[in-house]
Amino acid sequence: MTIIKTWMRAVRAPFFSTSLIPVLVGSALSGRLGNFHILKFLAALLIVISYQAGANLINDYFDAIGSDPINHCATPFSGGSRLIQEGRLSRRLYRKAAFITYGFGLLVILALAMSYRNIDILLLGVAGIILGIIYSASSTYGMGRGWGELAVGMGFGPLATAGSFLLQSNCLVPEAFFAGVPVGFLVMGVLILNEFPDFRADQAVGKRNWIVRAGGGNRGVWIYLTVISLAYMTLAGGVFWNVFPARILVSCFTIPLAVWILLKVRQCHGNTPDIIPLLAGNIGLQFITGMLISVGLWWK
Repeated sequence: MTIIKTWMRAVRAPFFSTSLIPVLVGSALSGRLGNFHILKFLAALLIVISYQAGANLINDYFDAIGSDPINHCATPFSGGSRLIQEGRLSRRLYRKAAFITYGFGLLVILALAMSYRNIDILLLGVAGIILGIIYSASSTYGMGRGWGELAVGMGFGPLATAGSFLLQSNCLVPEAFFAGVPVGFLVMGVLILNEFPDFRADQAVGKRNWIVRAGGGNRGVWIYLTVISLAYMTLAGGVFWNVFPARILVSCFTIPLAVWILLKVRQCHGNTPDIIPLLAGNIGLQFITGMLISVGLWWK
């Protein structure tokens, strides 16, 4: 049982809701068109979760020689799993586990691509692996060069929603990608807010993510505000251009929660204990808004 708990912590299993939302949104869009199968939904969820686990593992593997050793402001939501720093798992085990999780997801994708006779399934699957690796890998280092946030938003937004739609309908339509855009912005919002407690450590090792580039503080808050606002704006734009049904605007009921998080973040002034409830609320914002997007898409 201890080993299981350790590996659940290593893959950051409590945050797999990040994977659930794009799969729900893509499947809901397909269901609106009359195509929904629970086994296909579970297959898509299994793939995206395996990819998220692999991305988390490879991230800790590279951060173990980066910012994690000097990060003294880690929280339950940021700063990695800390198992390498605690001496409970080695970097070598993390690397092996990342290969296993990515390999498992790729095997499932290969089987589905052959079963569906659709090369698009394989192409989207390989793209997801590439995004997960180049975000953290030292040779590409997306998380430290200013485009890591976009890679995460793309992977857990348009790519995952389109892939989930593809498994349900065996075809791709522009709406499947566009439905993932607000989801991607919400995931980016989670990542960006999680960068606040890690600011000093990231800055010290030259990890120039968006918050470090902004210098933290109020400029960082403006970045968070912009990204979350874009999530709601794309929903409204989708309704305006008849891409989404009007009922999807039910997801805007979470705007008060977003405003509360924003106002509280401005009051934190870099105080790590104060930001922890906001990090939790931000994950709730992504989850609840994503669930409401799914309901709005499916609801006829």
